[in-house]
Amino acid sequence: MITKSYLDLKKEVWDIGTCSGCGACVAVCPCDNIFFMEDEPMRVGCDQIKCGKLDASESPLSFDFCKVTNYNVKCGACYDACPRTSSGVLVKKTPEAPIGDFIEIKTAKAKKSNGSVQSGGVVTALLAEAFDEDLIDGAIVMIEDKWTMEPESYLATSKEEVLKSSGSRYSWNVPILEALREAVYDKKLKRLAVIGTPCVMDSLNAITSSNNDLLKPFEKAIRFKIGLFCYETMKYGPLMEMLEKEGINPWDIKKMDIEKGKFIVVLDNGDKKSYKIKDLEKLVRTGCMYCKDFTGYTSDISVGNVGSPEGISTVILRNHWGKGLFDKAVLNNYIEVKEPVNTDEITKLAKMKIKDRKDILIN
Repeated sequence: MITKSYLDLKKEVWDIGTCSGCGACVAVCPCDNIFFMEDEPMRVGCDQIKCGKLDASESPLSFDFCKVTNYNVKCGACYDACPRTSSGVLVKKTPEAPIGDFIEIKTAKAKKSNGSVQSGGVVTALLAEAFDEDLIDGAIVMIEDKWTMEPESYLATSKEEVLKSSGSRYSWNVPILEALREAVYDKKLKRLAVIGTPCVMDSLNAITSSNNDLLKPFEKAIRFKIGLFCYETMKYGPLMEMLEKEGINPWDIKKMDIEKGKFIVVLDNGDKKSYKIKDLEKLVRTGCMYCKDFTGYTSDISVGNVGSPEGISTVILRNHWGKGLFDKAVLNNYIEVKEPVNTDEITKLAKMKIKDRKDILIN
C-alpha cells in the first residue's frame, strides 16, 4: 500500500477548501512539518501583527520537510487523522437520525458556577468533576484573550485551568487540536478530555479508528470526547474587522450570541447590535460548508443550547462512557437535571444543516 503524505492531504482537502481547520494534522505530524499561518509569523516572514488577520489561506501550510516525500519513510499520520480525506470519509457514517445515536437526552445546568460559564455551564462542570475524580489528567479546550477576544487552543491540566477557559465561544474557528501535540508528545498525558465542534469530533474519530501506528499514542490518550452543537464557525479576523468598522472594540463586547437566525453583539454599556446570519456568510469558514453534522454525533456527550430554555444546556448522552461521566457529575452535585428536552428544535436544525451543506467529493 502506498503511504500517503501531506501532499495527498493538500490535494484532497486543503486545495479544494474542505479543510475544517481542526488542527489534527498539525498535532500528529512527527516532523512538525505542518502549521497555520497565524501561528508561525516569524518562520514564514509574515508581519506578526497582521498574521492573525490573514484570510488568504484557511488551510494549513507546510515547510516541505516530510518523512514520506523526502526519505520515503512510512508515515501518513496527517492524512489518516483528517476525516475529510478519501479514507476519512469512510470512517464516519451518517446516522439515519439527524441528531445521531444516543442513550438519553436531558437538559441540565451546572450547580457550581464561577459566573462566566455559558449555556448552563455543563461542559465546565463535567470537566471539573473529571479532574476531581482523577478521571482525566488534561483537557483540551479553547480560551479567549479577554482584551482582543482572539481564540486559541489550550491544554488545561487542572480544574482551576478549566475555569479559566469557561465562557469561551466555540463559534470562533480555531485549530483546537493543536494542543494534542503538547499533551501527548511534550507532557506525556494519558487521560484526556477534548472539547470541540463536530469537525473536531470527526478528527478524533478518525484518529481512534485508524490503524496507523503513529496515531496510537493519541488514540490511547483520548478518554472523553465532548462535542458542541455547531451550525458553522466564523473567522476571527474578518469578524473583528467588520465590528471595528462600526466602531465596536473587542474589549467593549460583553457577549455574543446566536438567536433565531441573528448574530447578536451585547456591549458592556448595554447596547446591542444585531445582524442576520445570512448576511454574514462571507465570515464563515469555507470548510464549514461541507459539514452536515449539527450535534457532533461521534462524541461521547454532545452539549448545546438548542431544545432547552435560556441558561440551560441540552445534553445528549451517546454511549455508556459519556453517560457514566454525566451520572457521576449529577451524583456529586456538579450538575442538576432540569426540564424535558424539545427534540423537535434540535432535529429541525440538524435537518436544515444536512440540506444546506455540500457533499465532499473525492477524486
